Amino acid sequence: MRNPREILIIKTGFSEFLDRGISTTVSLGDVLFCTAILHLYKRDHVTWVTAWDGRELLNDNPLIKELLIFGPKMFEEIKGREFDILVNLEKDIGICTYLSQIKAKKRYGFYFNERAHDIATYKRSTRYLLAGQENHRTIAQNVFEILYETVGNKWRGQGALLTTKEKKKEIYDIGFNHAVGSKWPTKAWPIEQWKKLEQLLEKDYTISWQQGFSNLPKYVKWMNSCKVIVTCDSLGQILGQALGKKVISLYGPTDYRRVSGIPNIFPVPSKMSCPHMPCYLLTCKHHQFCMDHLPPEEVASVCQKVLLE
Repeated sequence: MRNPREILIIKTGFSEFLDRGISTTVSLGDVLFCTAILHLYKRDHVTWVTAWDGRELLNDNPLIKELLIFGPKMFEEIKGREFDILVNLEKDIGICTYLSQIKAKKRYGFYFNERAHDIATYKRSTRYLLAGQENHRTIAQNVFEILYETVGNKWRGQGALLTTKEKKKEIYDIGFNHAVGSKWPTKAWPIEQWKKLEQLLEKDYTISWQQGFSNLPKYVKWMNSCKVIVTCDSLGQILGQALGKKVISLYGPTDYRRVSGIPNIFPVPSKMSCPHMPCYLLTCKHHQFCMDHLPPEEVASVCQKVLLE
């Protein structure tokens, strides 16, 4: 048996894996999604760097031996150390520039190309990750396949990993994960549509509306109380998948093909014929809103089918 390797993973959530933009708002869903690569390093010593807001998603993960919070102290912690593998999943120029000083035998993800004065990726096949998501329309892979390709491996069905002390106690048939974060408001399905969906389902199924939006332990506890989760393309989608739930995901401005083939995720795309879809815009510029064209009747039908499986 080989000796454990020293692995350094940088995933703060300030940038999203499939998006070029940088934000001060941490994408918790993106942090959780990237935990899927931990399956590759089960026998290794993994040091993971994340933002303060992302720590609750990673705190108790047994595959992370050392969790560091991004900041000056973290830089001191890793300075002078040598790693077998460095995986940088952040596109921030400052982070990429700093990591060039860290000793590593093998590197994956993103780095700062001094010659081009821009962010680059070590894998030629994943250079399109440096474009905006709206430019990924011809890419047929799902997000886990792309993530695994980025670190030089083939995805074989592995999902995100979340360790929680909350016991799975399902008391509701369906959970409505209706709220979305402030970072991407166009992903939201109008509340009127949610209410109509409730009317279509409430006679035959028990329904619970989202709880704990700003309290992760409460959020996880609520989600564990539901058999099926209906959600927009948000943290709830990947959290539900990590908790082993059947997840019905509603898509409009983002690309539903990004979850194609992922176990227990059932995408329902908007029926609107918009030439810009998927646009990935934070504000709709079309004369109609794509999420308005996602019929509650169709979502209800998918719920019924999934619950019968």
